Amino acid sequence: GREQREVVGAFLAAARRGEFEELLRVLDPEVRLTVDTPAGVVVTLGATKVAAGARSATDAAMRGRAVLVNGLPGVVSWREDGSPLSVIAFTVVEGRIAEIMALVDPAKLALLDLPEPA
Repeated sequence: GREQREVVGAFLAAARRGEFEELLRVLDPEVRLTVDTPAGVVVTLGATKVAAGARSATDAAMRGRAVLVNGLPGVVSWREDGSPLSVIAFTVVEGRIAEIMALVDPAKLALLDLPEPA
């Protein structure tokens, strides 16, 4: 619930500011990042690697809106034209992010029932 959203908020804020140490603090050391792209699924393992790529991932999330994704805290963001850009869901375990799942495949995004851009 609230604690999960706070952890996700801390992650997004740290990524926005490029605070690497703070990112490592909120990421589980064994965190798994799964990105579903048009070219296939890309998996990144480990807090250091995930933190290193967090900046680019959160540029989109900053323009996004907090949502629940299958009951998990998440962020949905849109392109300038209003089409969906990404859906990101976070799994928080014991106050740290254990898993991040990002969907950026436009074909799959089109099938989802997403809220309208804010």
